[in-house]
Amino acid sequence: NKAIKISKNPSLAYLDYDKLTFPLKLRKWKKGDWFFPFGMKGKVKLSDYFVNHKFSLADKENAWILESGNDIVWLVGQRIDDRFKIGQKTKKVYLAHLK
Repeated sequence: NKAIKISKNPSLAYLDYDKLTFPLKLRKWKKGDWFFPFGMKGKVKLSDYFVNHKFSLADKENAWILESGNDIVWLVGQRIDDRFKIGQKTKKVYLAHLK
C-alpha cells in the first residue's frame, strides 16, 4: 500500500477509479442537477450550492461538471461528489486536473 499525498489545490480532483463509469463527460451545469458535496451531509441541488457559496451569475454560467454515467463526479474547480472520494478501500486513484 502506497500512501498518497493529497493536494488542497482546487484544480485537482482525486477520485476512486473503480467507482467511475467511462467515458467521463465534461459539460455545463443545468437546472435540476444535484450532487453529494464532499464533506457535507446529503444531496444538494447545484443551484442551492451556488447560492450558499455566493456564486455570481458569471460564476454560475462558467461552472463545469465532470460526469460519470448520469452522476456528477466533480463541480470542476470546486468540490467532488462524496460518492467518488478515495478511501481506505480505494485501489486505484483517478486524478482529474483542470488546466
